[in-house]
Amino acid sequence: MTALKKIILVWLLILLLFFLAFAQEDNETAPTRDSVSIVKIIENCIKASGGPALAEIKTEARKGTMQRGVTGKVPLETVAKAPGKWRYQQTFAWGDQVGYGFDGTSAWVQDTTTVSPMNPRQRLDLQLLLDAQIPLNIQKYFPEMMIKGSEKVGDREATTIVATSPDGIQTELAFDNETGLLLRAGEMVFEDYRDVGRLKRPFRILLGKDEAEKHLQMKMQFIEIRHDLEVDDAKFRRPASVLPFTEAPLFKRRKQVDVNLEVLEACVGNYRHPERPEVTYTVTRQQNHLMLGRTDWRGQKVEIMPESETDFFIEFLNQEFHFVKDAAGKVTHLEIKSDRTLKAERIE
Repeated sequence: MTALKKIILVWLLILLLFFLAFAQEDNETAPTRDSVSIVKIIENCIKASGGPALAEIKTEARKGTMQRGVTGKVPLETVAKAPGKWRYQQTFAWGDQVGYGFDGTSAWVQDTTTVSPMNPRQRLDLQLLLDAQIPLNIQKYFPEMMIKGSEKVGDREATTIVATSPDGIQTELAFDNETGLLLRAGEMVFEDYRDVGRLKRPFRILLGKDEAEKHLQMKMQFIEIRHDLEVDDAKFRRPASVLPFTEAPLFKRRKQVDVNLEVLEACVGNYRHPERPEVTYTVTRQQNHLMLGRTDWRGQKVEIMPESETDFFIEFLNQEFHFVKDAAGKVTHLEIKSDRTLKAERIE
């Protein structure tokens, strides 16, 4: 090989290496199709949620109820303050309470027994739920995002993004293809968006799965959302003491009394459902216990315990049973009270 050919070969090799390096650098800095789409999706979400008005929010206070499965509703309150502070307060059926809070640096959980740090997964979920400026902060909470595909959230078509937090926690975010609004974050589904001033806010949030596990799904329904109230930063600091028990919103605290066997025996019998004649309630006595069964309970029975000679209850269930007597003192009906009252006639 001549000296000239060697020189040409060396220069060609240098040019090739330069080209490859330039191409790699260009590839790293050029936006991918996914990143362009994600930027557009987030921009649409911000615009749909209120655009510039989001940045102007100082505080947000919400009041509403929480319902699990088919049980009754219990009260809840949330308050958030920019940038990124929030607190959630929940009362449960028996009067016990729980609070969750974030002061911008650390997150905590407070209940009737302890005050403890919040785990990162729970904190991230609550940030998505409670941060009033969440559309503006999504990319801060999830610096790494990738489009997964399409899905249906209820009857809405949505684009799903797999989002990863700085500490590696992943969740899925689904955005409405038509409106741009956030429809799902993990197992939280956001529904019933309404105008609150210049913002769009979800008034109903479903938490957890349904289908065969309807008893596990919870529904959060807000009845009031207000902005820019005065809120002291002390509201978000980790509390020094536990929460007290308060008045039970669903269940009455009951006290069982002793009644004699003749009173229990007078209640024994069969009682016909007033709307479904094929359904019968059967009351039996087992020593000094009164047991209640129903034709569609497949032989299962529960104990009903006396509060008086005519009033009974089931422990841990918000149901009351009142035995109605005629003028002669004979039991003629059984009134069953839960969310409504059924009056079942005694049959021979």
